[in-house]
Amino acid sequence: MNNANLRASDLPPASYDLHLHTYWSYDATAEPEMHFQRAAELGVRCIAITEHHNIDSAEEVRVIAEKYPDVQLIAAAELTVTTSFGSIDLLCYNLPRHPSGEFAQVLDEYHQWQRAAGAARSRGMQSLGYDYSDARRLELLQSYRPARVIERQGATHVQNGRQMQYFIEQGYFASEEDYRARGNIPAPPYPAVERVVPAVKQAGGIVVLAHPTLYVRNDDVVRLDALRDECQLDGIECAHPRVSPELTLFYRDYCKKHGLISTGGSDCHHASQILRQASNGQTNEEPKFARHIGEDVWLDEFLERIE
Repeated sequence: MNNANLRASDLPPASYDLHLHTYWSYDATAEPEMHFQRAAELGVRCIAITEHHNIDSAEEVRVIAEKYPDVQLIAAAELTVTTSFGSIDLLCYNLPRHPSGEFAQVLDEYHQWQRAAGAARSRGMQSLGYDYSDARRLELLQSYRPARVIERQGATHVQNGRQMQYFIEQGYFASEEDYRARGNIPAPPYPAVERVVPAVKQAGGIVVLAHPTLYVRNDDVVRLDALRDECQLDGIECAHPRVSPELTLFYRDYCKKHGLISTGGSDCHHASQILRQASNGQTNEEPKFARHIGEDVWLDEFLERIE
């Protein structure tokens, strides 16, 4: 597959999808069971629910998983960390069912960070003269997040695109360009990599660099080496919608050279990316679920590593 413009819908489904989100992630709306339904329909044998900054969906997802015995579930999360390279997304797999010790403390710090990031946005907008109070932000969260999620996580930050559209509708900004020019309000730093990764590994987890092209330009081996060292990587997400087929091969070769695992995932967030039809009944023109070019052997290597 050498076509750099290859679309997800052009690909046959892979046998696994190790990067998925549900409404327990601040920027997603997919119901957890959608992933299992689609996996069963397509014959996908293994999935991982990788919520942003939390494992709050774990118990709900485990109950659902019992209804789909042919679909193996991997306990996971996507944890964003602060590094010397800036913010980096790490896919953390094989996480414990009942967190304790340092890892439980790290998860609590992420809950605190989400609430602090939301509050910082409200304060920043108010400093610009706009009525975006914590109460207004909570109302916006309630428009797309289930009540039980908000009860568990509190008033977190809001998905950026949805928030931007709200600001434009309220007249705070004239356009997307205006928002990007004037609406950049810094959030608190994510938990530090040297705090998070040791806690994950002490809990038995493994750490994989998510969608590497966001952090590595083309085939920059020097930067990749530095990231591997600082983040104590066990693997790289070699196959992802953001990664071209050519770079998938490059990352896979890099993994083999350094004894790292290779993973693949679609990064689905919404029903329209998962099911055959979107929730409004319209045909889904760009299905993403399990559409990546990761090889079956990668899953076998991955399962061997976590077992």
